[in-house]
Amino acid sequence: MRGGACCSADAEGASLMARVGRYGIPRFVWTLIWIVVCILIVILLALLIHNFGGASLSLKLGHFYLNVGVN
Repeated sequence: MRGGACCSADAEGASLMARVGRYGIPRFVWTLIWIVVCILIVILLALLIHNFGGASLSLKLGHFYLNVGVN
């Protein structure tokens, strides 16, 4: 039954689709890409906070005091 092969997804077909969908890029390259994206997001958020004048956080939990300010 050759016609039924397109309707059922076996492990070999699924791995082939994963390779085609990711263009054969290895997992560690994807990890590096996501790390770079996360770093860029943090930098852009810091730039946005800086442009809006900064932020201040004062937190007291029992004997623990946390004062953080950025500009």
